[in-house]
Amino acid sequence: MTDSCLNKSDQPSHIEDGNSELSSDFSILPEPQHSCMKGKEHLQVYLRIRPFSSAESSDGESQDCVTMEPPDTVLLKPPSLSLLARLSSDQSLPQTGQRFQFSKVYGPETTQSELFEGTVKDLVKDVLEGGNSLVFTYGVTNSGKTFTFLGPDCEAGILPRSLHVIFSSIHDHVFQGLGVKPHRCREFTVLNREQQAEEALFKKNLLKQFKETEEQVLF
Repeated sequence: MTDSCLNKSDQPSHIEDGNSELSSDFSILPEPQHSCMKGKEHLQVYLRIRPFSSAESSDGESQDCVTMEPPDTVLLKPPSLSLLARLSSDQSLPQTGQRFQFSKVYGPETTQSELFEGTVKDLVKDVLEGGNSLVFTYGVTNSGKTFTFLGPDCEAGILPRSLHVIFSSIHDHVFQGLGVKPHRCREFTVLNREQQAEEALFKKNLLKQFKETEEQVLF
């Protein structure tokens, strides 16, 4: 979303009649239904274990320090080359290791589609039924956050998949007119013909930039 010029004063012009007319246009949207997330825990935490990179594999890194205990637990042990691991090899000392439990654990072989289906899809359905949801990724640098959230074109992440579900679901209810422009969360401005032409030109130029950038990347 971009905040291009709204009008000459940069202030939204609110017209009550316009609001009421648009409200009637969207009255065909279904009423909020029973939340599909009701009865589940409010906070769900999923762990995704990424596969080793080629550099890590060539360096002989071992993944033995992370052991999955399906469906929701991992056992963490110190890397074999660490001081703690060498101390733990002494039979007189207790073996070190910690277990951590999550809503569910996904291994390195998990696909983008499988992760979306198992984690975010129900949240998207809940939003479409009138609920509120928040999804975010957390992890150290190079842990795979961007890949999981956005992903490449051939392996779309949870964000583009969520948007696809949302816009596919509301396709028949999307307002097609160019006479209004969203402003903030629950407001809109009514555009005159000159402003509509400016918005159309801005959209055309923006899409042209995306196309040119995409061609540069490909060639």
